[in-house]
Amino acid sequence: MKILKYLISSILLLTILFGFNSCSFDNPTNKKIVKESPRKIKENEKLITFLEQSGNFINNKRIPTLISAENVRANLKKYLVIDVRRHNDYVNGHINGAVNVNPADLISYMKKNVAAGTYDKIVMVCYAGHRASFSAMMLQMLGYSNVYSMKWGMSSWDVNTAKGKWLKRISDKYASILEKKDNPKLPKTSLPEIKTGKTLGYDILEARADTVLKTLKFEIGIDKVMKNPSDYYIINYWPEYNYKKGHLPGAVQYTPKQSLVLNADLLTLPKDKKIVIYCYTGQHASFAAAYLQVLGYDAYALTYGANSFMHSKLTSMKIGHAFNRSMIKNYPMVQGELPSLKTAGSTSDNIEEDNTPAPVIRKKAKKEEEGGC
Repeated sequence: MKILKYLISSILLLTILFGFNSCSFDNPTNKKIVKESPRKIKENEKLITFLEQSGNFINNKRIPTLISAENVRANLKKYLVIDVRRHNDYVNGHINGAVNVNPADLISYMKKNVAAGTYDKIVMVCYAGHRASFSAMMLQMLGYSNVYSMKWGMSSWDVNTAKGKWLKRISDKYASILEKKDNPKLPKTSLPEIKTGKTLGYDILEARADTVLKTLKFEIGIDKVMKNPSDYYIINYWPEYNYKKGHLPGAVQYTPKQSLVLNADLLTLPKDKKIVIYCYTGQHASFAAAYLQVLGYDAYALTYGANSFMHSKLTSMKIGHAFNRSMIKNYPMVQGELPSLKTAGSTSDNIEEDNTPAPVIRKKAKKEEEGGC
């Protein structure tokens, strides 16, 4: 009996010891841990692929999405008007029903406050059309396909705005130095590096768009460019046949709705130099600058475009797009912190579309930085 108890005890002891040893072999702390490097995401490639496969926005035939002041006034019940001017100027006078949004807050505002599909169009307005066009392009890329910029900005709505903006900036000051020779593009290189920490194309786009709108540094005036033109890579954003009629010295021609894609001329843009894009009015250039800034380029739109340095020649050379007083409609505005006496987007039958409010009393505007909007 004692022998049997001894054998059983021995077996139990061996079992326990063997079990402990078996567990020790499976202990993760004794295993060799192999660390794998996380897969590096090339955000610039992800972003450009997403953009070119999701509408090819910069070369889409709809861009620039511009809309006339006449159209806006006739459809105030159907449109949401977003005024991206400085708040004091909005308070002094704005389009009936327009809401005032700082571009830095635009993406957040759209996500939290706007059911975009309930409006026929969403119209961005600023002073001269530049900031509105820049903002409209950002929203277009983010999927708001019914976003437009009001052509000529509030200068087409209000004569006082026009006097301080478009009528003040049109000139022929550099018309005498235009050249007609072709200037070659640079050799192709690679896209600028961007880092948002995101991995999906749309998420990268949204992060970049938000960063660019918060910075809002895309406007440059003709005098600043011509002071040291060699500091800039100047893009003439016209069809080739107009480029050959005369362009700024050194300007390189890029064709709208064609050039700024990977399989065309996008990679000829420099990553180490400021890019200045000029069109006829500065509005299409603002759309292009928005696109290029999202991609990481140091791109700027020449405010007022060719109107700022060869205004008369736009007509005499049969190029077109010259601003004149017939563009100024001088429609009525309303004052105050709130959009107006009616709710933006309202379809109430007792709201008159064409109501004329009391005359606007204007405060003296502060001096703006070169370019303005």
